[in-house]
Amino acid sequence: MVVASTPASAQAFLKALDTNFSNRAPNTGATHMAYSSQGLVFADYGPRWKLLRKLGNLHMLGVKALEGWAPFRTVELGHVLKAMHDLSCRGEAVVVAEMLSFAMANMIGKVVLGRRLFEKKSVESNEFKDMGRGAHD
Repeated sequence: MVVASTPASAQAFLKALDTNFSNRAPNTGATHMAYSSQGLVFADYGPRWKLLRKLGNLHMLGVKALEGWAPFRTVELGHVLKAMHDLSCRGEAVVVAEMLSFAMANMIGKVVLGRRLFEKKSVESNEFKDMGRGAHD
């Protein structure tokens, strides 16, 4: 661990020596579950990581990609609004945070897998949300 107590020392670590401190320590979980630590999150800083970041920004977060996914977002918004309406008509509480997690999971599922993950908000959709943020957060 490095603690930079002055702006000058922070600059030395963040600019001049950034490549020395930018890699994560080896992690057994990442090795076994994340493509031998070769995915964007765990890959060592270098040409591979730069390419992964570039591809991610271009194809997942770029303007064209986000514009291309607009129809998925529109359809999912319709599903969520209908689900919220149905819950309210039955006199049930509408927890907006849960509905947003439900919608995000379905949008990601549609983009990545070509299908919605959950047809209705349920125990499974809440478990999916908890997996993403950690059950104890």
